Amino acid sequence: MSDNITIIRQATAKDVPALATLMNELGYPTTVAEMQQRFELLQSNADYLTWVAVCNNQVAGMIGLVRNIYYEKNGLYIRVGALVVDTAFRKMGLGKALLQKATDWAIECGITQIYLTSGNREERIDAHAFYKHLGFEPRSTGFVKTLQP
Repeated sequence: MSDNITIIRQATAKDVPALATLMNELGYPTTVAEMQQRFELLQSNADYLTWVAVCNNQVAGMIGLVRNIYYEKNGLYIRVGALVVDTAFRKMGLGKALLQKATDWAIECGITQIYLTSGNREERIDAHAFYKHLGFEPRSTGFVKTLQP
């Protein structure tokens, strides 16, 4: 992580503006007010955990995790709901450190699998290579259906 001072810690309400910025960087337009609502809901559920990477006193990345129960077999798994590092802080090991925190939490919980999804967009190619480099295997095709209110 170069000579920068970096820590990985649980996110707090004070991080909400930075989390909103990171969601925007990830491609999901988000206001601070929207992120505040989401964060409060996420914090109210013990199966959700948000970690931030702080580099030189600035939130430079985040990972959002959820502990899930399998339907198809016994046990639990961790799903990465969001992972993003600010472009100014990429290639410094922050994404790897955040995924290591996810791994540590999984092991603490007695969990042996971590799942993540990443869009099939051109700008995600580097992310896909990064995940493969860290031992993630592409396995499934995801589908989404948007429901009209």
